[in-house]
Amino acid sequence: MALTLGDLCADADITSKFAQLEYKSASGSVERGRTLFEGLMSMYPKRVDLWDIYLDMEISRLGTLDDKQEAIGQIRQRFERVTSTNLSQKKMKHFFKRYLDFERQYGDESTATHVKDLAKQYIQARLAAEST
Repeated sequence: MALTLGDLCADADITSKFAQLEYKSASGSVERGRTLFEGLMSMYPKRVDLWDIYLDMEISRLGTLDDKQEAIGQIRQRFERVTSTNLSQKKMKHFFKRYLDFERQYGDESTATHVKDLAKQYIQARLAAEST
């Protein structure tokens, strides 16, 4: 039995739901949810909806943690990954904006400046690629 593209997308959506339950459920495991999302992101690196859900799940945990710094660092790593992915300009703008909003809330001026610099580098690289 061969899988169709629709089956694969449905599988990704179902796996995403299970991962979300791992984050939200009292009997769930954040690590299992994270592992499921990491598998999805390696299979579907351009699925913006999955990246958004993954980031939302990680950010929503911050309110429940005593030591937020490690979690903030992990979220930054995920933002760095998604903003280094080859996505359309519209999608990249979305993630740079989310990353900047995150840094304005949980970071400081230097981390917000870092995001702005990344966005500038992205724009410069994009313009250079278009001019060749």
